[in-house]
Amino acid sequence: MRITTQMLNTSMRKAGLPVNTMSLLDGIKNSQSWNSNSLSALNQQNTVSQAQKKNYEALKKSADELQQSAEKLRDKELFEEAKKSGSTEEIGEYVESLLNHYNQTVKSLKSNMSPLNQYYRQNLLEAVQGEKEGLESIGITQGKDGSLSLDKDKFKAADTAVLEQVLGGTFTEKMSFLADRISDNAHANASSASNQYNAS
Repeated sequence: MRITTQMLNTSMRKAGLPVNTMSLLDGIKNSQSWNSNSLSALNQQNTVSQAQKKNYEALKKSADELQQSAEKLRDKELFEEAKKSGSTEEIGEYVESLLNHYNQTVKSLKSNMSPLNQYYRQNLLEAVQGEKEGLESIGITQGKDGSLSLDKDKFKAADTAVLEQVLGGTFTEKMSFLADRISDNAHANASSASNQYNAS
């Protein structure tokens, strides 16, 4: 049976209700517009959740790799082998890896602007500042943006015992600890973003 606006208005008069000035067709159009707006907002929320998840997954990856690099430099055997062979090339490879992952982690923390991420970023920057003199003595310097770079010639000229003292102690211990915390936090946030997406 076809229902018209006139039929609805007649029924409303009989029931003692005020007559609706909006036509049935207008009501349907408004309903469709509301559904369209709701879907648009939902899609926007899903896009944000997916982007957040990807950002946190990238942060977790760089933090995990930073921790692995730091742990490799804490291995005493690495320095013992260098003393025996007279070559610091392998140590240099691990140092370059650590600096790359450090820079990626700091950059990723800056782009994920949560208070906890900023706290971790500040801790990473301060860990470098606390060891600034020792790091500079083996060719590692910190730029204005917080990133680390390596002077390879200065590094090659450094004594293995000095490298072990600078890299095998407090600096890499702090890097490993902070990277582990950052990774855990990024994993929790990636899961949260994923749950928001699934709920939507």
